[in-house]
Amino acid sequence: MAGNPEAAAIWTDADVYVGPLTAVNPTSVTDPFPATWGLVGLLDGGKGFTEKREEQVSDHYAWGGILVRTSRSRFKLTRSFTVLEDNEQTRKLIWPGSTATQIIVPRPTPVKLAFEAREGDKIKRLITRRYAEVSVDGDITENEEDLAAVTLVATIFPDSSGVLFDRQHTEEDEPGAGE
Repeated sequence: MAGNPEAAAIWTDADVYVGPLTAVNPTSVTDPFPATWGLVGLLDGGKGFTEKREEQVSDHYAWGGILVRTSRSRFKLTRSFTVLEDNEQTRKLIWPGSTATQIIVPRPTPVKLAFEAREGDKIKRLITRRYAEVSVDGDITENEEDLAAVTLVATIFPDSSGVLFDRQHTEEDEPGAGE
């Protein structure tokens, strides 16, 4: 059999952390997040993290219909997750700028986000390098039969070098590990 079964993962647990733009990242994957970071709480594991890439692609042809070049621009990355808790962190993301007693028209506020997935001793973290803006994706439904769940979509903004995330991971998750 070709490949490495140890490199395949079913991420059995995950968290999303939210921090201010000044939040300091943990030094390594084994270090906890500093107190300035907050947890969004329970996530819908069945929906997981969904990543969507968009870019404008244009093909350029010479006479005779010969493909000469392809240009790519306007890259955009979003990452979605579904929260199941109503807590201070989720309210800040769902209703930015609101207070405990007043809900105002939401205007997404730049925040740092960290996505952490775990399987046993294997850990993978993606921490926004610059920032993300979070908005509600779809309807919010509250009823007597289902958990109240809110799907959030984070637009990830890269730094001036094009870096979207800082990646922290255990050695087992290292590309090429176990070969």
